[in-house]
Amino acid sequence: MNETIESNSRVWKTVNEQEFIDKFILEKFSKELSIIKGYESSKPRAKFISKKPNGMYVLKLETDIDAVEKKGTIYLTNERQLELDFEIVETKEDLVLMKPTLLKVAEADRKSPRIGGLLGKVTAGNFLISKQDIEESKLFGVSSGVLIQDIHRKVLKSFPNSKVIVASQGSVTEEMELSFKKSKAIFVTDTNQMKSLDADGILDLRKEFEDEFLLEDKILEYKKKKISSFVIFPILIPFGPPKHFAYLTVSQELGSVNPSVLDLYKEVENTFFQRIMDSNTYTVDVRQNIVNASTHGVAIEVTDRRIREALAVKPSLTVDLNFKMQAPIRTALAVRHITNCGDYDLVGTEIVGFSGDPDGLRKYKSYLEFIQKI
Repeated sequence: MNETIESNSRVWKTVNEQEFIDKFILEKFSKELSIIKGYESSKPRAKFISKKPNGMYVLKLETDIDAVEKKGTIYLTNERQLELDFEIVETKEDLVLMKPTLLKVAEADRKSPRIGGLLGKVTAGNFLISKQDIEESKLFGVSSGVLIQDIHRKVLKSFPNSKVIVASQGSVTEEMELSFKKSKAIFVTDTNQMKSLDADGILDLRKEFEDEFLLEDKILEYKKKKISSFVIFPILIPFGPPKHFAYLTVSQELGSVNPSVLDLYKEVENTFFQRIMDSNTYTVDVRQNIVNASTHGVAIEVTDRRIREALAVKPSLTVDLNFKMQAPIRTALAVRHITNCGDYDLVGTEIVGFSGDPDGLRKYKSYLEFIQKI
């Protein structure tokens, strides 16, 4: 049975049919060294060297391990990430007899192949990360209200009747409270039928009103208000206990509101939180290993507790990439997935820019070429 699961923005396909597991071991794992998860300091590597008639495999350890667990996971990364769960049957010196139990295959191909073997050659340092404890007074203060109003005014020029209702300053309606409670936007295309836009993240308001025996009253209410269509987009604080900050809303008397307003509201939301987070950052001056890299991103072995916790708040960071014998290059990264490996997290990132250096991408690519030669 195959199943697709999602882990921190990475989508996996799980495989437990032995035929397919054998195929991946033969075509992928047996071709190169793989890494056994769960050992922070040694990063033990192993390679499949043979298959037994009973379906078990022999692994040869290339790195000494003090103690081998009864169960484990070995992973390999090239065009896509592969992880293989296994059970230990027997060990003898540097050989492990094991039984594969489950294979996980990352759904998406990588934009470009990864370059491995970078431990000791490339590190990340001077991490600019978000504070974990942002003062609530800064989030809900007057300045934040002014900020979101300013962003809204610039983005929503094509919707002059769109408004911002700051929860602590304005009148929050029953529909807004419902939007907050369900953590979904409301987009009613026809108030005569209380018909909602059929899209992900949109609340079925008709059903909610029917459940509360309010449908007829609400249809009449909007008829009296001469509102044929309306949108309510909640701005919810994305960390800490659920709290509403503001609502973006627009309505019209005839026809339906143009659905393009949703993309503009999302832009307001993203810009607002980006500004909030940017004003609540600090630098952690440590170095962390780069495990592998491609022309589009890097995988970082993050052991520092402060960085691990910060990425749970805001999945982006800016770092110095330090290539051996080269000047540091300041790089902005977006986190695409995080794999917990016990004492460290393996953080897969995508490069989104090079701070203050228009020639940054060319330099980065040349550094990648250089590091493969030493």
